[in-house]
This record gives sequence, C-alpha cells and structure tokens, in this order.
Amino acid sequence: MKRFMQNVGLFTAVAMAGLGTAVLPAATAQAAEPNCPQVVGVCTWTEPSFGGDMRILFDGEPVLTPPIRSAQNQDVQTWCFYERPFYDNQGQMREVNANETVDDFGFDAHSANQGQCNYDD
Repeated sequence: MKRFMQNVGLFTAVAMAGLGTAVLPAATAQAAEPNCPQVVGVCTWTEPSFGGDMRILFDGEPVLTPPIRSAQNQDVQTWCFYERPFYDNQGQMREVNANETVDDFGFDAHSANQGQCNYDD
C-alpha cells in the first residue's frame, strides 16, 4: 500500500507539472494585453505591444515627450496621433476610433489630438 501511495504521489506531481506547462502559453499570451484603468481617455505606451511607460491622455497634447507607439482609446470620440509635433500633418498619422486598441502605430507619435486626422495641406 505504501508503494501504491508513492506511485500516486509521483503521478500527481508529474500531472501537475504537465498542467503547469500547458497553462504557461496562455499566461504568456495575456501579457500582451493592455493594462489600462477604466477611464474616459486614451491610455498610451512608449513601446509597441503596450510596453514601456504608460500615460493617460484626456486632452490634446501638441508635444508628446517621450513619444508613444501603442494606445487603447476608451474615449467616446476618435483621436489622431501624429508622427510630428504640433499636429503637423506632413508626417504619418493614425486615427484611433472609440474603443479601438492599437498594438503598434508603426511610427513614434509626437502629438495627439481629439478628433479625426487633418489630412489637409
């Protein structure tokens, strides 16, 4: 009986280790989710995939220092993120709609403003 209990204990330990390994990839996948408090604003991060420093925007910012790379818009309106400071539309721009999450702008955003992007020259 003692030998049987040792085998059950070994089996349980092996099964738990296997289960732990199976759970790890799911936990890793969740690490890429943004961690943004429930506010009416835009959570921004200095790195792609919601990495680096986080900052919450409530109003337009003509100069973002440091620049940002990813965002989660929890505001009720669209925001525009500009590659250049002072909402300069000569560089790249990216609109982020209400309730939209952007993993990577593809550029460093140096300014952000509420509303749609201004594509006029």
